[in-house]
Amino acid sequence: MKDKILASIFLATLSTISISFLFLENRETSFFERRKLTTKEELKKDFLDNVDDYMTDQFVKRDSFLALNSFYRRNLLLNGEYNDAYIYEDYIIEKNYPLDWKNVDAFIKKIKKIKNEYLEESNVFYSIIPDKAYFLDENVLTIDYKALASRITGQLDINYIDIFDKLKLDDYFKTDIHIKQESYFKIVNYLSRYLDFKYEDRNYTKKSYADFRGSSYSKIPHPSRRDTLNYYIDKNIENAKVEHLEHKTNRIYNEEKLGSVDSYDVFLNGPSSLLTIENHNAPEKELIIFRDSFASSLAPLLLPYYKKITLIDLRYGDIEKMEPLVDFKKADVIFLYSTLTINNAHLLKVKI
Repeated sequence: MKDKILASIFLATLSTISISFLFLENRETSFFERRKLTTKEELKKDFLDNVDDYMTDQFVKRDSFLALNSFYRRNLLLNGEYNDAYIYEDYIIEKNYPLDWKNVDAFIKKIKKIKNEYLEESNVFYSIIPDKAYFLDENVLTIDYKALASRITGQLDINYIDIFDKLKLDDYFKTDIHIKQESYFKIVNYLSRYLDFKYEDRNYTKKSYADFRGSSYSKIPHPSRRDTLNYYIDKNIENAKVEHLEHKTNRIYNEEKLGSVDSYDVFLNGPSSLLTIENHNAPEKELIIFRDSFASSLAPLLLPYYKKITLIDLRYGDIEKMEPLVDFKKADVIFLYSTLTINNAHLLKVKI
């Protein structure tokens, strides 16, 4: 009798779940997994090939089970680290340990090569953006940031702009590796001392997206964890001319990206090997930024001070192929890289 009751409960549960697939609205995107999900449209196109993926992706309360698994592993099994990330004061911190000195030395050689071959007539600077682990206490394993900066500064004959002490943990998103755009205002002010422009407090219109789930969100999923992403607009930004090597968009902020798995791509439309921004109302100065994704939200705030800003991301384009497209002469140049990129400098497409 007991076996029959258990069998009946199991069949009823299975039937309820199966029927729910017919009536529940399909989700197209999983922020927990940062990917597109299999929907009824794919199921209609090829039922046999897609039915397993469909049933898995659209499973009732799938996100709740993923969050429960994360909680179980981190708290009940006492694994503070999960998915190469951990929680610190409600911030998701992605692991950037240990320090790979081979990559650090490769980074130095690549920057040296670019400076020696292309930047003889330019005003050249470099700065390092710390990842969030820099702000952790001594009880957590982190890279030696002081040794990293010392090694690079000792071997690069380039002016160093130290911004480590200009940042705090709350300048960063809780669910993303990046710095909030509003926190870059103080960085722009500090950069003005080196890049020879006069910083001004300007009247920006703030726009907000309150359901931001960044690139770290999938590392340790939790349904209620969110950030507010702010972005700032003025006439310089509205009227700027943007040209991508890869993309057709000509906007500083692509608001169509909001709500996608990469909402941070609202800034300059996301990854691009080469893009230029022109502001014809600015002084006759040019700035070139060798960068990773951290500069995407910084660059728009530099528009009032430069007629042309060129951003080069060597993770997506070879410097030798881009060199004919960029006029390096007499421009201000800054190498602006996060410690995450420096520790993975093999990604930069520069032959050494």
